[in-house]
Amino acid sequence: MKFAALCLISVAAACAQNVTVQVGGKPVGTANTLNFESGTGIVQTCHPDGNARVTCTPSYDFAVVPRWESLHGTQNYCPSFTKSTSYACRMPRGPLSGYTTGMTFLLMVDTPCGSQCSLNIDDLGPVAIKRSDGKLDPLGVLAAGEPQWVFYDGVIFRLMGGGAGSRAPVEDRDRDARARRFIASMETMPYARTMALETTAGDVHKTTTSNAVGNATINAVTPGLEGQHMWVIILNDQLSAKTVSFGNNFHSAGPLTGAPGKAATLQFISDGTAWYEVARTTNL
Repeated sequence: MKFAALCLISVAAACAQNVTVQVGGKPVGTANTLNFESGTGIVQTCHPDGNARVTCTPSYDFAVVPRWESLHGTQNYCPSFTKSTSYACRMPRGPLSGYTTGMTFLLMVDTPCGSQCSLNIDDLGPVAIKRSDGKLDPLGVLAAGEPQWVFYDGVIFRLMGGGAGSRAPVEDRDRDARARRFIASMETMPYARTMALETTAGDVHKTTTSNAVGNATINAVTPGLEGQHMWVIILNDQLSAKTVSFGNNFHSAGPLTGAPGKAATLQFISDGTAWYEVARTTNL
């Protein structure tokens, strides 16, 4: 009896001293003690899982490791509500220790910069804002309610979006597009008794009449954006003249009656509430 009891005590002691460690269900070693050392921003959570073992799961300490939305969403956001061109803001995740060359900020102001302006972040002191060339003042490029990326070059803040600065103000064409060629996207609409013209599908819309369908009506899905232009090409089939009317979101000069085998073009412009007909050409 004494021998058996000693054996049981020895086995229990041996079992208590041996810990088998598994990673992903695979053994990696056996020792008397299992110790977890958390790295910077990493914490461990352990619990019995009901299978004669303790399972530990690592996780992030978000007090040390910020979430992606924190970094991406507001880390560089700099809103100024000074109601003057002496702009100022504070960083959302704590004050800056100083301006560093290469820093970028998303600046949102409440007052336009008509000539000279400056930016003071976290009370580090005002720094002049210039165009991307580092010489000219914004001169209207920095507008209220319009976000602009600014870049600190070690001396001043430079605007990164809009305003190269090499032209005089009267020659400023930052809001214009210049190119050798402009090709508009075209949508082909299947001809039907009622057609929905998808104004976001392109600037040119084309359809060919069908004798089996007869006359038709075109409705614009949206009234468009202010200043947006649109062209409609209608090809009449060879059999008979078809009349195409313009319905929802259109202010046209009236229905278009085609001619067999001929085409017509119509131009529209939007004021944001409807499409207004500018011109039409028939019998093409």
